[in-house]
Amino acid sequence: MAGSKKTPVAASAAPRSKRVKKNVNYSPIKAKFPSAASGGIIESLQTAVVDIVISIVSSPTRKNQGAYIKPLTDAWRNGDDAASGWYIDSILPRRDQLRPLDDEAMKSIPEMPYPWNCIITLRQNPEEEPSEIGQKIASSFSSFSSSDFELKSFKFRGDVSGDPLMPLNYYLLDKDCIMYIKKIYFGTSKEDILQDGEVLIEFFGSEAEGKRVISQVSDVEWNGRMWFD
Repeated sequence: MAGSKKTPVAASAAPRSKRVKKNVNYSPIKAKFPSAASGGIIESLQTAVVDIVISIVSSPTRKNQGAYIKPLTDAWRNGDDAASGWYIDSILPRRDQLRPLDDEAMKSIPEMPYPWNCIITLRQNPEEEPSEIGQKIASSFSSFSSSDFELKSFKFRGDVSGDPLMPLNYYLLDKDCIMYIKKIYFGTSKEDILQDGEVLIEFFGSEAEGKRVISQVSDVEWNGRMWFD
């Protein structure tokens, strides 16, 4: 009929091709992660490197998964005033202990791309126990809030240090172990580090493994790169 208007067809009513599938790594949304609303469980441990204590934040509701701490991580990295007193030197990916030879980061949630980060503390007093550090971090995290992150409960579970103490590369990626060698032994040449068997064992578990990893770093990169920036 002349002048009549056609009724528009909703896009959702159009036939969909079954041959085309979405393949998107969606950004995490707090509402989809129960751990985001319930804080986390913190465990701390001493490594073979006496200066370094590592704290791991796990989901309180999902076994063997990381807690949602991105707002806390962002606050610390952005220099938020609320994070100024946190006992944190860096936040780095955990090494996948199920595939340690691959030097890959562990996933916070299986089959998702987000790494399970851990918290590294350079303790100021060698007599300070991992449990004291873990309790400080749990208290700090529990008292943090922002416009998009309400107060959560973070509880310290305990000291889970190995016996014997494990080398740093059991927990961190090789490049991050090198970063901490550079930081703790600032100004020491690569050649001197390669000759110090005790340091190599503390960081990499054996002299051979330490020499293998460090030898892959060129002299120019070792001397010119500020690894700890």
